Parts: sequence; C-alpha cells; structure tokens
Amino acid sequence: MGDETGRLLWYDARRHHVTVLQAGLPYPNGVAVSDDGSHVVVAHSGLCELRRCWLCGPSAGKSETFAEVPGYPDNVRRDDSRGGYWVALSREADSDDMAPTVAVRVVAPAAKNGSAAVVAEALAGFSFVTVSEVAERNSTLWVGSVDTPYAGAAVRGHR
Repeated sequence: MGDETGRLLWYDARRHHVTVLQAGLPYPNGVAVSDDGSHVVVAHSGLCELRRCWLCGPSAGKSETFAEVPGYPDNVRRDDSRGGYWVALSREADSDDMAPTVAVRVVAPAAKNGSAAVVAEALAGFSFVTVSEVAERNSTLWVGSVDTPYAGAAVRGHR
C-alpha cells in the first residue's frame, strides 16, 4: 500500500472554499472530529494507525500518530457515550485472510498531546465479512460491511 496521494480537506461552506489541511497521506480511510473540535482523527489503512491532525491551537496544521491498531483501519467513529473512538478493521495486519479481530475501541489520552491506547478488541463472531464500519449506540455495536446489504448488531454489557 504505497499510495500516498490522499488528502485531508476543510470545506468552508460560508465562503465556498476548500483548504488542503494535509497532503501525501498513505491511504486515508475515515475521519472523525474530536468532541471539542480541536482535532480530527484520521484512519490510515496503509500504516495500520490513526493520526491526529490539529485544527486549532498552537499545534494547528500539524499531525502526529494517535494510535497504532492491530489491523487495517476502515473508518473511525467517535464513541460519544464512553469517549474515545471505534475503529473497524478490515483484517489484521499479520494475517493473509480474514482474522477474528474486526473492531477495536481506542481511548483518547488524558493529556491532549499523548498517544491513545487501544483498550478493547471486539466482535470476533463477525470475521466472515470485511467490516468497514462500527458504531456503538445504547450498548449495541452496529457493524457494517461493503460486502453485505445488511448491518450486524452485537449487544454489549454495561461498564
């Protein structure tokens, strides 16, 4: 996955203007805005990582590794109920075929400039499809795939 032609764009709807925030990105595949709007988290499939791109403050315009994940990320969604992000993994990095880990929850660090931690692996039963989306609503994980015309659901216990 050597393609580094991806870009992160900012669209100003009031001015009808597009600004390139980041260029030369290796296979960006999903973006989520932080809860406070200070940065976005971008999934990079080619690098098996999430990157944080700062939108404002002293680090505006800079990006850094936010978390390394155990597979190829395919979309990222903010977890509003518990904090952090859900990341769909199309497959594990060290596997030639579909592996059981298809989603992880990444918890943001306490310090705004620290690295995030991958805290949970989930959804082992969904390994028969390529998972391209995962989101949690009311203790249910909703799983989507570009390979299927339906969504799967996994009910999780309360923590």
